[in-house]
Amino acid sequence: MAYINAKDVQAIRNELKVAFPKFKIGVRKSAGSRSVSVTIKQGPTDFSDIMRNDGYAQINQYWLGNYGDHQSFFAKVVEVIKTAPMRGEGFHKNSGWYDNSNSMIDYFDTAYYFDLNVGDWNKPYAQV
Repeated sequence: MAYINAKDVQAIRNELKVAFPKFKIGVRKSAGSRSVSVTIKQGPTDFSDIMRNDGYAQINQYWLGNYGDHQSFFAKVVEVIKTAPMRGEGFHKNSGWYDNSNSMIDYFDTAYYFDLNVGDWNKPYAQV
């Protein structure tokens, strides 16, 4: 069953700060502790080519190739999201992040879910 605790979320937050010091990134746990939401709030990169008119973009972690020049940046962010809890204290499984889901038979088994956004629906990304 998907689950992420506060220590795992803190580990993701800390590693993102180290890996991307020029960016302001928000990391928060869902109310049900099943997922973590990562929002890139501001930074030096121009993401206007992938954002909607309101300065917001939802990033699909399964189709990073759709994001052109930003593909490697998002791949690094996803890698940190998946691996940071294993290095932090209190990770709930020794095997690390996994996804054994099979939607063909309606079977969903993952360490935790996550979503990645550039900007927020009510506060657009700011390029500084």
